Amino acid sequence: MSGSVSLYTTCKDGWIAYRGSCYLFNMTPMQFTTAEQFCRQHDNSHFVHVDDAIENSFLKDRMRMFKDSIWWVEITDEEVEGVWKWFDTDDVATYTDFVPGDAGNHYAEDCAVFGYGVQYRWVDLQGSSPPLCGV
Repeated sequence: MSGSVSLYTTCKDGWIAYRGSCYLFNMTPMQFTTAEQFCRQHDNSHFVHVDDAIENSFLKDRMRMFKDSIWWVEITDEEVEGVWKWFDTDDVATYTDFVPGDAGNHYAEDCAVFGYGVQYRWVDLQGSSPPLCGV
């Protein structure tokens, strides 16, 4: 049908399809910039951009299947503490899911993860986490 949108998404093996995107849950912890490079090396993807509560809920449901793991979100407040921007575009994030009170005033923590101890809400963090890639 001309002009119709496909309801199916085809992804490579190991990737999970949802709403026209493909997601790769890697299990190897790595530093934030190394994790972004990892994603770029896999289908020229990027850290996942969570655009809305529906996508966030889908990702959280998948994370619960892995148990006790965290994943990077491609968001950073490195330039201005508490102003969260997408790492690859420098756009201010219009949707976030931070644990209340955890999205700023952590001057040594400039990156965010889905935290398993807080129902996969987002947590300001510094260190190593596995990447969650999206394309």
